Amino acid sequence: MKKEYENYIFDLYGTLVDIQTNEKKASLWKNMAHIYSMTGAVYTASELRKRYRVLCGQETAAKAAKMGCKESEVEILLDRVFEKLFTDKGVCADKGQVYQTMITFRSLSLCYIRLFEGVPELFLRLKEAGKKCYLLSNAQRTFTEAEMKLLGIYGSFDGILYSSDAGVKKPSENFYHTLFQKYCLKKESSVMIGNEYQADVLGACDYGIDSIHVHVDQSGRRQGALPGNCVEIEKVGEVF
Repeated sequence: MKKEYENYIFDLYGTLVDIQTNEKKASLWKNMAHIYSMTGAVYTASELRKRYRVLCGQETAAKAAKMGCKESEVEILLDRVFEKLFTDKGVCADKGQVYQTMITFRSLSLCYIRLFEGVPELFLRLKEAGKKCYLLSNAQRTFTEAEMKLLGIYGSFDGILYSSDAGVKKPSENFYHTLFQKYCLKKESSVMIGNEYQADVLGACDYGIDSIHVHVDQSGRRQGALPGNCVEIEKVGEVF
């Protein structure tokens, strides 16, 4: 019999949502260059792609230096990068224009997006049992909120924390701690559910909470043994 918890903390991509994106395809950067250029921020596809990467690197280095931690632990806010791509060319874009540009970028990069089997039913069972559901996701708010609304699960959570808002990402203990502080959660009554060994399983273990490892194709090869406070399942619907 599985142990029951009061708080079920979910990872999103690869756990609840099956997604594939491709930011390397030439058509993405060609179309985005057209979009920027039509606003007066003129780019070639190769110039835009290169500048995007440079800005991401600069934002990451600056945030890591400010926070006094490793670059691998920080998460940048991509909104700043997309806005800078406008201002670099002398174009002043408001928040609405930046948002629409980001949503277009994400849409063009998507190969597919869908819920894993059993997700709606899982949330229904948890709610009927009086359990609380939270989201702790290494993700950009602008992309992820729109996608969760599209998939119909945005309202399924009692609390949400994106790495883009926190400035750090899993497996950082600071990211876990921020969620627990924000929603006044107790470690002994909470469990982390995710498909990534390093971020979700070891991250939870280091923070001192139990975890459930959902082993899917996206999980890849597990790098080591599961901690004693972790159980493994094959489908997310088996959580509860």
